[in-house]
Amino acid sequence: RYANVLVEVTGKELDREGMIKMPLNLDARQGADWKATLNVALDKLKALDGHAKTFQGNSNRYIRPIMLVQVERTGKDQRDSGYIHADDVKDWLLTAGFDEAEIAIKTAEQNDLTQPENLDLLAPTNRVRAIITKSALQEGWDCPFAYVLCALAASSNLKAMTQLVGRILRQPHADKTGIDALDECHVITHHAGTGEVVAAIKSGLEQD
Repeated sequence: RYANVLVEVTGKELDREGMIKMPLNLDARQGADWKATLNVALDKLKALDGHAKTFQGNSNRYIRPIMLVQVERTGKDQRDSGYIHADDVKDWLLTAGFDEAEIAIKTAEQNDLTQPENLDLLAPTNRVRAIITKSALQEGWDCPFAYVLCALAASSNLKAMTQLVGRILRQPHADKTGIDALDECHVITHHAGTGEVVAAIKSGLEQD
């Protein structure tokens, strides 16, 4: 494991430097209604929005909290398969008060993040507040405004979930805000097994 390691930086060191959001708060749920789980995540996002607006008024630093939603299916021919589909989640968010510009889908078939208005998610002119994906954000994607991960899919893959959780860890501007709510992140899981995997990731971040 260590033969080719040149530099090793722990989560605690990154946190001290203000580069990541800690602690990682886990809300592991086990219910039959995925909409209830998503509603909990949306409530968290709304609360973060309020903190971000107050913070901007006091510091002139702009943060727009974003929620990532992991679904079970994304294919156009898979919507009626009994699994939680990206389009089902989008429709629910629209009924919850979002508009089209605030929702982006990032899958193998559809990538709204390549639209000209979404190339810079950190821009004040950008409006994205929710990104729906299955696994397309696991590697090679970074957005410090991502604060909430709502994992609706069942997952026992530690590596894949570690990569997905990593998408919400980056601290905006690599600098703590001094407001607890804006210096930490949240994972809400729909399946108990996924919650156990995230709990292991959380433990590793806190103990390394």
